[in-house]
Formats: sequence, C-alpha cells, structure tokens
Amino acid sequence: MGGDARTLTAVVPSLRVDVLGARAFKVSRAYFAKGVAAGNVLVGGAKAGKSASIEEGQEVHAVGLGRFRLVSVDGTTRRENLKVTLTVTSD
Repeated sequence: MGGDARTLTAVVPSLRVDVLGARAFKVSRAYFAKGVAAGNVLVGGAKAGKSASIEEGQEVHAVGLGRFRLVSVDGTTRRENLKVTLTVTSD
C-alpha cells in the first residue's frame, strides 16, 4: 500500500461498485466484476455483493488494485448519467 492518490471525475450510469471500480482503476467492468465475485472487493471492510452500490464517502478496496472513495455525486447529464468525483490510491 502507499501509492499516489489522484482525483478522478467520471460520468457513470450508476453507483454500482463494478461500474465505479472499472472507471477508478481503468479496467473493464467484466474484469472488475470477476474480482467482486471472487470476494476480492471490500466496501467498508465487508465483501461487496454482485450488485452492490455505494454512497458518498464510502471507500472500496480492490485487492491488488488499490482503493477508491466516492467523494461526491456532482449532478446528472442530459441522458440521466451521474457525474462523480473519486479519489483513487493504487496498492
């Protein structure tokens, strides 16, 4: 642990862990979902479920990738997607 922290803004369709994790770590959603299914993704210290969502302020730890925190939901787009701000720290 101890990588550099960076702030990331993104537009996402939902606040599901697999969607946000894929954006945070620049991997495919399917790849991140495999980590969730294998029990390698923790939300607040507990294993994330298949369709887990997170709220502002919650931290997610993806074993081998790092951590990210949902800092804020900054609004919606015309297509009803969400604008979010994340802080990401690599392992």
